[in-house]
Amino acid sequence: MPHPEMGMPRFESLRASALLIVSGALAVLATACGDPCGASEDRLVPISELPCNMTTSDGAWESHPWPPINDEQCYWLEFRGCSQYEFEHPLGRTPSLIVGYTSFEQDGRFATLGSGNSFVIEDANESTITVRNTQNQLFYLRLVLD
Repeated sequence: MPHPEMGMPRFESLRASALLIVSGALAVLATACGDPCGASEDRLVPISELPCNMTTSDGAWESHPWPPINDEQCYWLEFRGCSQYEFEHPLGRTPSLIVGYTSFEQDGRFATLGSGNSFVIEDANESTITVRNTQNQLFYLRLVLD
């Protein structure tokens, strides 16, 4: 019969070795995945890059039109995953309403309200608004500010 004190350290040693091996394997797998964000970008979007932006008769500013969109220059802005965009706007005041619409289609078909991690409002002032897409997913974006 083995001595009671001798059996316990051996079991603990095996358990510690197994944990070390599993931890090492997980660390290797985590680094093998690379950067989950891919081609992210953080940039300023001047009004000149939004040729179809408009201000409504009620004073709301829209970055892009609703579908159907026949002119490619009016397609919604590419809103890359893990990226931050600072948009210039012409309101001359800090908007009290910031609405983002996201779509998987450049022409805005099948759009939904931007919410959660796909449309995070970072900052707003009298000349710019900053939004972030913290998901690793490409969307196309339309903004409405009032």
